[in-house]
Amino acid sequence: MERLLTTLLWFLLSLPLVLLTQRWIHRHLHGVALLLTGKPGWALLLYSLILFPGVLLHELSHWLAAKLLGVRTAGISLLPKMGKDGAVQLGYVEYYKTPDVGSVRESLIGGAPLLTGAAAILIIAYNIFDLPSLVYLWPSLDLTDFLLSLQSLFYINDFLLWLYLFFAISNAMMPSASDRRAWPTFFLILAAVFLLIYLLGLAEFIFTGLLLPATAFFSYLALAFSLTILVNLVFILFIGGVEWLLGQLFGAELIYRRPGQK
Repeated sequence: MERLLTTLLWFLLSLPLVLLTQRWIHRHLHGVALLLTGKPGWALLLYSLILFPGVLLHELSHWLAAKLLGVRTAGISLLPKMGKDGAVQLGYVEYYKTPDVGSVRESLIGGAPLLTGAAAILIIAYNIFDLPSLVYLWPSLDLTDFLLSLQSLFYINDFLLWLYLFFAISNAMMPSASDRRAWPTFFLILAAVFLLIYLLGLAEFIFTGLLLPATAFFSYLALAFSLTILVNLVFILFIGGVEWLLGQLFGAELIYRRPGQK
């Protein structure tokens, strides 16, 4: 139980940092695209192309989850569009929200990109960037060996390509507001189920069985979030530097507003 609580704390601390860094990257990446093109339409297209691998995985995850759950799909789009309030939609999957779909299946469809995105970036981290070796060297406090291991990353075949894929996938994996629409009802159902289990006296038996899977699930998510934060901080420095240079070059300054804000 102590390990689960520690993992949940790690998850809860990393989640807002992921959301904060992703929000900054999306806004400023769009801003850099606007500085480069000078036209909102072209800027939207360039911005969506940079994140296209992540958007593709995001929408395919919705589509596949709907198919696996027996929900009929109507279409899929990977074309970006901007709403009247200024909010950007990089893609979407249409499916038939009939009464029999329910909040549980709709929530699972909405959350699918988070699971596939986290799995994809962990696969890249473990199999391409050799994360276990870096983790092993970190506690040794041998700074020289650790820095050499970091340096060796640049000698990985197609390192920049894999880093880009990591960046694009991790910054498109979070469910959108529409994806989270059914989540409140879903969590209420879960709470009701847990309450029923408790009242039936099955809590200890059920929770003991769920302890290890729950710990593993949240630890993998927390690790994916932590890696995303580290990579995002690198890209924040890069994007911020490019934005500053373009602003100096073109004599322009971007003012960021929230969608719908005048």
